Amino acid sequence: MNRTSKYNYINKEASARDTQHITVALVGNPNSGKTTLFNALTGDDQKVGNWAGVTVERKYGACLLAPSVEIVDTPGVYSLNPFTPEEEVTRRFVMSKKADVILNVADSTCLERTLYLTSQLLQTGIPVVVALNMCDEAEAKGIVTEENILAKRFGCAFVPVSALKGEGLERLVSTLIETANRPIGPQRVQAPASYSQIELVLKQAQRRLPPKRADLTEKIDAVLLNKWLAFPIFALVMTAVFWISVGSLGKWLTSLIEEKLTPLLQFAVKSLLEGQSIHLAELVSEGVIGGVMSVVSFVPQIMLLFGCIAVLEASGYMARIAFVTDCLLNKLGLSGRSFVCMLLGFGCSVPAVLSTRTVKSGAERETTATLVPFVPCSAKLAVIACFVSEVFNGNWLVAVSFYFVCFFAIICGGLLLKLIKKPTPAVFAMELPPYRAPQAGYVLRQMWQRGKAFLIKAGTVIFVSSLVLWLCTHLDFRLRWADTEQSILAHLGKLIAPIFVPLGFDDGGHGWQFALATLSGAVAKETVIATLGVLLDDVANAISPLGAYSFVVFNLLTVPCVATVSADFAELGSWKKGVLSALFQILTAYAFSLAIYQTGRLATKYTTAFVCVACIALLAVAFAFALRHIWRRRHCACEHCVGCQNKKT
Repeated sequence: MNRTSKYNYINKEASARDTQHITVALVGNPNSGKTTLFNALTGDDQKVGNWAGVTVERKYGACLLAPSVEIVDTPGVYSLNPFTPEEEVTRRFVMSKKADVILNVADSTCLERTLYLTSQLLQTGIPVVVALNMCDEAEAKGIVTEENILAKRFGCAFVPVSALKGEGLERLVSTLIETANRPIGPQRVQAPASYSQIELVLKQAQRRLPPKRADLTEKIDAVLLNKWLAFPIFALVMTAVFWISVGSLGKWLTSLIEEKLTPLLQFAVKSLLEGQSIHLAELVSEGVIGGVMSVVSFVPQIMLLFGCIAVLEASGYMARIAFVTDCLLNKLGLSGRSFVCMLLGFGCSVPAVLSTRTVKSGAERETTATLVPFVPCSAKLAVIACFVSEVFNGNWLVAVSFYFVCFFAIICGGLLLKLIKKPTPAVFAMELPPYRAPQAGYVLRQMWQRGKAFLIKAGTVIFVSSLVLWLCTHLDFRLRWADTEQSILAHLGKLIAPIFVPLGFDDGGHGWQFALATLSGAVAKETVIATLGVLLDDVANAISPLGAYSFVVFNLLTVPCVATVSADFAELGSWKKGVLSALFQILTAYAFSLAIYQTGRLATKYTTAFVCVACIALLAVAFAFALRHIWRRRHCACEHCVGCQNKKT
């Protein structure tokens, strides 16, 4: 029995009452498995929007078990006394009384901190059902919970479930329907409203048995969160991610599409249009198919990349990275919350910029919104994948280097903005979830959603762009057929090409094509590849490797697209700040590309002198850090300092 047919089963009594539309508010602590339960209940039938008045993403969808039940996911909260914008969003939605029933997701392995929120939800007067999630993990830890005792003391239903394994969902949905249709009577049971009272209740409702398996979380964290090993391990993990997505399997799948599927489609179109207009055949085969497929060919790499990121998120490792980077970001006037926004930027810069409203400090929020576009989004990954494949012979280490250049740009930009804006980082508190084995369904769903979004854009924006670009490449200003060098695009490209000469865009004699591709990227970064696919037959022979590297860096660091600029304008609160943010990104991109290209030329022309200067510079930096360390330790009172030991004696 497949999942859909299985979920169509509910007992007859519940099905009869399922004809009424029911709205369920999904409320729970962060890391309680709320998102996993939402995905298990709604599957792929979910929509995404923004909460009114605040740009925190919401999800809502029809329940697979009962289509008339709509489940609304709310931001994770610890209580209804708001301290963060997310908690304020959840509190407002709960108090608006729009929900017929509240589904409170509780972590069965740590009910002490969860049930305080439950007691607050019961005081709203809205019927509450508590899902005791992660019951399988609680059992493995030797935690036995009597849900009947909890139900009696709290006056609401408690249902044990495992969202990860899909256990207990039928009973949970049936309970939600029954609770929503039950007349609300007087509250007979006083809910425990303090941690001390909750602790007394749990002493009666829980028993501790010997754990079935040892908890490895602390042992793993001792290595992954080590102050000396955390960043090197993170670098190795990301290197492995790019080796899988760009260098090995991803490269093979991309080359399969480029070398087999695209020529096959072009041959089929030319054969189909044989005897028709030559220009029409070229328009469809070269302009449309060539432009669109030049972008579509990188879908496998994008899907693999986000599949790997989904694995890291589901396993709990990404939460550790946010924790580790909090200390580093504090030196930039930011916090770990800014890293969470940047993490969203790997998917798309627009929701990443919109999520900065959850950052409390105004200066920190503005700095984060300005730096988030430096994170390579999925559209920029297409640019990376194209040039790594075409120019750098699929060397995945080059792909990794592009990401580290972006991270370095974030650091440099953050230090500069710190001097200008002087942001004060807010206190960042987060709970580290236990390590879990990623669910295959969740990973595959994330891969499909990213790939589908990319294909939709390829079928709309990229399709239209390729069509317009091909026409403008073969028409002059009088709309007559003309050679490429006399076309509309050629004149426009030659007009802006001198701006990019210092960056090496023209070192292969095709400067105006690369300048025009950069300009087209303002619509969508995927259009950069589509433009080059229309204008050039072979990218590898049109620019040097150094010029190509400079070109990619500029397109990674400049403004991602018009939609991101619009989001910046909205979040920064004024057009002036939005313009300054966009200019900052453009100038940073230009400065980095200029430094890379000109430094590369010097290194090529004066190799020995360059190596000597570089070594001297590294030694000077190492010496400066050593002096700084000694100066800071001059009044140290620890055991390892000889001076401190002499003072003690």
